[in-house]
Amino acid sequence: MHFARALSTLGSLALCVTANSCSTGPVIKDGGFESGITPPTSGGNAWIVNSFIGASSYALTKPGSTNHGGKYAFTALLAPGPYSGGVSGDTLTQTMNTCAGHNYSILADYKFASAAGGNCALTIQYPYKTTTGSVTTGSGIAGGTAGNWYTTAATFQAVSSADPFSIVFRCTNSAQDQISVDNIVIAPYAGNAF
Repeated sequence: MHFARALSTLGSLALCVTANSCSTGPVIKDGGFESGITPPTSGGNAWIVNSFIGASSYALTKPGSTNHGGKYAFTALLAPGPYSGGVSGDTLTQTMNTCAGHNYSILADYKFASAAGGNCALTIQYPYKTTTGSVTTGSGIAGGTAGNWYTTAATFQAVSSADPFSIVFRCTNSAQDQISVDNIVIAPYAGNAF
């Protein structure tokens, strides 16, 4: 009897240790860009900007999203270069603090400065099994108005404790635009992530 109870207690302890091995800290850092620190192109900050195409650049802009307030937003300034074949873009990325096998939700505010003839898009990329899942929103938003803030959402199941999260900004057909994001929130999700 005591052996069975000890074994049961040991099993509960093992479950407790396993459950607590995942971090409880924030999934991403500075999702509202309120630090006011412009992300670097490599290391030294939670966010990194890379994969530049054309004459693209980026900046922290004021004010942030009108959906949830905030002082700053991240803005990709997209313009094709002379040798980019009419394409422009860059990528904002961060390594998430996730727990393998757990479900998460993503909410992000976004704004296109112009409709850009529907030739620009914002793609949120997250882990999906052995590949990458994504949700894409184009600048030619049906029923939407350029210059207004909107919110996009997605869910995913974490693959590791350090999954990549990216937002890809891209324009084609020589279009130019300024695409802003703000209030990026990634949090545990109790529902089905697929």
